[in-house]
Amino acid sequence: MHMTVFRHHKPIASFSLALTLLLVQSEAQAIRPFVTDDARVVGDRLAQVETWAVFDSHEAIHNALFAIGPTDWLEVTSGFAQNYEYGDKGDYGITGGLFQIKALLRETKSNQWPGVSFAAGVIPPFGSGSVTPEGVVVFGFAALSQSFFNDDLLFHANLGTTTSEDTQWTRTLTAGFGCQARVIGGLHAVAEIYHGDPYDPSLRAMASQVGFRHIFSDTIQIDGTIGSTLEGLSEPWVTLGIRIVSPELW
Repeated sequence: MHMTVFRHHKPIASFSLALTLLLVQSEAQAIRPFVTDDARVVGDRLAQVETWAVFDSHEAIHNALFAIGPTDWLEVTSGFAQNYEYGDKGDYGITGGLFQIKALLRETKSNQWPGVSFAAGVIPPFGSGSVTPEGVVVFGFAALSQSFFNDDLLFHANLGTTTSEDTQWTRTLTAGFGCQARVIGGLHAVAEIYHGDPYDPSLRAMASQVGFRHIFSDTIQIDGTIGSTLEGLSEPWVTLGIRIVSPELW
């Protein structure tokens, strides 16, 4: 089965990486495993790791994104995915080389006008096994974030497009709407509905996810979801993700 990196809609699963906790002050606003992105960047001279797993009964994918903030308005991200298909053959694949640049145009501030950012990137056809892209993928999108009550309630909206060489450069609309609401302490409820995925132009279905986000500190948080395509094109899935932010690098 051909798959592109960072997917949620086909039956996939994985084992998440264990990571060391770091203690530093920064904004902890992970998105993946949520497809709808926020309008924030990692921060000046900071780095972050986002890694997530998607579980069902057929196959396994582990995804990881690594980002760095050379300025307070710019974020540069790279990443990879690895896949294992269950069964007698036990096919394994790995792909890497995703490159994304995200620029912050307006900072998200509570009870003010929404924050705005733009992102664009490319995924080259590098890798082996079932997750190898069949052609170059190019994507771009705009993200808006609205904050209320000192981030106790957040709304995110995305709109963009993605295309690839293997679809003869046919463009696919990507759009999403997500929300996050604090329940108690660091525990938040999260939900999203979206069409397509900027990282995968072959996905044109509507899908949704609901779950939780627990913010332990300004450095580390975990996320978990259950999701499904609204058209019933795949089995439901379960995800688990973690994000860690570094101290200032220089």
